[in-house]
Amino acid sequence: MKKNNLLKLLVGSLLTFSFIRGIHRFVFELEDNKCEMTFMFEYPQYIKIKLNEPTSTEFPNYNLFVYGEGEQAERYKKGEFTGIPVLFIPGNAGSYKQVRSLASFAYRKSLDSKKHFHFDFFTIDFHEEFSALYGGILKQQTMFTSSCINRILHLYKSTHHQQKSLLLIGHSMGGMVAKAVFSEMDFDSALVTTIITLATPHKSPVIVLDEDMDSFYQETSTFWNESTNRTKHVALASIGGADRDIQVRSGLTAANSPTINVLTTEMPTVWLAVDHLCIVWCKQVVSTVVRSLFDMVEPSTQNWIERVDLRKEILLYHLMKRNEGKSFKNFLNVREVDFDPEGRWREVVVPHFTASIEQEKEKYSNSYYMIPLVDNAYRDRLAAVASGLPIKYWVFGCVALTWHKNTRFCERGIDLSHQTVLLPNAGDFVKRKFVYLDLVKLKENGFTHIVFLIPKSYQKGSILFDVHRSIDRNVEIRFPFASYIPFASAGKIVVPSNAVSFNVTLPDLNRSWQSIFLKINGNDCPMEKNAIVRKIVPWSHESQYFLSNQSFSVHLHVPKTPVDSEYDSVHLQFISPNPKCTYEIEVSTDWIGMCAQLARFYSPFLLPMLFAIFLYCFSRQLKEKQSNNAVPSILSCLVEMPVIKMALIPEAFSICFGIIDSLHLPAWPFLPSDEFLLRNHGLGFPFMYFILGFIAWSLAIMLSVIFCLGIYIGGNVLHTIIIRYLRSSFGISLIVAEVVAIGLSRIPLVISVALIAIGCSTCGSLALFLGLGVYIWKLFDYFEDELESMLGDEENQEVDDDFHINTTISLLWFSTAILSLPTLVVWSTSPSLTLPNDYWLVPSFVWSICGMMILQKSKSVHDSADGSYGYLGSAFAVLSVLLVSYSLVSIYRIQYFVTAAITMYAAFKYII
Repeated sequence: MKKNNLLKLLVGSLLTFSFIRGIHRFVFELEDNKCEMTFMFEYPQYIKIKLNEPTSTEFPNYNLFVYGEGEQAERYKKGEFTGIPVLFIPGNAGSYKQVRSLASFAYRKSLDSKKHFHFDFFTIDFHEEFSALYGGILKQQTMFTSSCINRILHLYKSTHHQQKSLLLIGHSMGGMVAKAVFSEMDFDSALVTTIITLATPHKSPVIVLDEDMDSFYQETSTFWNESTNRTKHVALASIGGADRDIQVRSGLTAANSPTINVLTTEMPTVWLAVDHLCIVWCKQVVSTVVRSLFDMVEPSTQNWIERVDLRKEILLYHLMKRNEGKSFKNFLNVREVDFDPEGRWREVVVPHFTASIEQEKEKYSNSYYMIPLVDNAYRDRLAAVASGLPIKYWVFGCVALTWHKNTRFCERGIDLSHQTVLLPNAGDFVKRKFVYLDLVKLKENGFTHIVFLIPKSYQKGSILFDVHRSIDRNVEIRFPFASYIPFASAGKIVVPSNAVSFNVTLPDLNRSWQSIFLKINGNDCPMEKNAIVRKIVPWSHESQYFLSNQSFSVHLHVPKTPVDSEYDSVHLQFISPNPKCTYEIEVSTDWIGMCAQLARFYSPFLLPMLFAIFLYCFSRQLKEKQSNNAVPSILSCLVEMPVIKMALIPEAFSICFGIIDSLHLPAWPFLPSDEFLLRNHGLGFPFMYFILGFIAWSLAIMLSVIFCLGIYIGGNVLHTIIIRYLRSSFGISLIVAEVVAIGLSRIPLVISVALIAIGCSTCGSLALFLGLGVYIWKLFDYFEDELESMLGDEENQEVDDDFHINTTISLLWFSTAILSLPTLVVWSTSPSLTLPNDYWLVPSFVWSICGMMILQKSKSVHDSADGSYGYLGSAFAVLSVLLVSYSLVSIYRIQYFVTAAITMYAAFKYII
């Protein structure tokens, strides 16, 4: 073996092993599921709602239910609907029963809190359709949802609890259906005021397997981005599950339309990564969502609040800005408070101070701690951590102009507590909150002091103050070549003692594939008092909290895109509740984390690259046939492939497309390549085609080895099955069965017609798999001829060439059939065994006709035509490059290029 081939195999094996290790990290090495379960206190019941005749006739497989427990369920059975309507829309393969956690928690809360209103939770049964795998059903799901909304509100017209609108909660693809309802021409958009989506891929599908999925997303996204009148009254919130959601990566849950986008790791009181299914029953998430529902109801009218700005503020409070209470009450309103002049006032002038009630002699009076605002460059920031003080209003700005008992104090103050951030448990089960204030801006606003209040009703608790200069508490870590190459070790960072807050800025952490590893060592620190590290991404609400006793990896869910260039850098905010601790932070490259990021973002890209590699081998074989050389086998072609050269071609295309895109040409005549989408989403990076190309090349070799080894076994087994079927079904002898089987293989027209008939009556994907089985069975005959040629005295070059070319075609056919597998799954699970749109019908026709034509050992090909194989090979090489350029994201386009190639080859062989 040549040295360069050995080197390629070594590099490919190393990259593939690293990628597989990254997949293992991405899929299996997740944080423990810390979600609490939600329980039903009474038997859950799902009462079917009768739909009108046109809806039930048009959608016989869909149903609408209402969830109820105990007496509530009995009232629903009698047709008594007195609550506020909420509609749950399940997602891909989702069940209508997934509503029970939300509905049961809301029902219990309405009873326990003695509310004068409750919610009626309706839920749709989509028969657990695979809406993420097949876009053809999304339109009909949208139409049915629109009918359900009208039907639900009609239930309230005959009661005194008339409802004008409802709220939609969509899980996974159900969130996209909820948004798509507004684009229906006959839908009254005023009927829906709020949408909350859970783990919904708003930005783009997880994988685009068909054209209907692509057009559905484009139409829905365009409508929400451009529409104002029909959606301006809607409050839309999207919640993603962070690292534990391996089905929908959290970067896709950020919608471009005016939306509240947040991950569960940032949600106050949640602070957890949640997997794709757990997000509908995780108690921490469910309780937060339900509390926001209760706050969005106008108690006087028992209807949803009409003001959209107020509903958005309520959602923002519960999902992102909650600073204390479980209920939203004038959160952002400026609140002026009168202070107690008889309280204990203390002016704190030292930079570091701990206020504790337990240390004070006068424990039964309000304690006020005043931080003066002075013109001192070394006192421009204030960080404070309150421990064990569950009080909502605790920090104020004031003007101290009054004296009482020789002590200066403030008569009143303006509440600044809305800037508070709740902190997760640091291991000691003490509730903490944190505030970080810009003293310069507060002084410019006219304040003279910052006041911290500890009410006399609190006998425990403390506040830790730290007044400092901002540049003294910030360290910037740069990485080589602005992160165009993997991170190198950055060394150690020492956090100074008494530092309540310390920032580590990472200006080069902005790309999807990057990952860094942090290890924190504490000196003289009690085990129960851990520091908290908060990851902050300015352009994405994906904050995440870590404890100082953990070693953790930091990466991005949403890379920085060109439109995010004005945002600041990612930074790690180090918050220490223990002033006596000294911490040392070690920052280094997380190589396995980088592989996991590649697996998270770029796994689907391997599919088009795999097809492009097989097309290139097909091209190479035809060019060798033109030169009257021995046609190489698929394995030898793969081993000899110039992988680096093949990777540079799409890389050059990428650069050219980037230059053209930067020129903003008004009449660019060609369809934009998927490279535009990658750059707009911040997913493009140098050497992407080189790294992923080597991995796809290694996978192609492994797939080819397995496929070639399975030819003999598969062909022999398939031959035996057909013989046994003919004998058992028709009772014919073994000899007659063999003759019939051989005869079928000699009559391609019969097989083609049969496959076309199967495709029309069932689905094209099934015809593809059956045709593939026939092709492999026939390929076994070629394999026998190949063995005879190898064992004979004279080598038959024509037999060898045909076998190698047909092996490559069978690999393309096999890969195409695997790509159509989701459609086959959707068809097989459909109650009526029908599809609204069969995307694989035409490709199955092409493969059924062209494949059977190619299999025939025809003598009709003129020798003079052999010279044209080179032109066909060059065309296939161009197709392979275009396939990579236009199918990286739009996976469904692969079938166009492969179908075109097989059609060209069959036409060339039998028509030209």
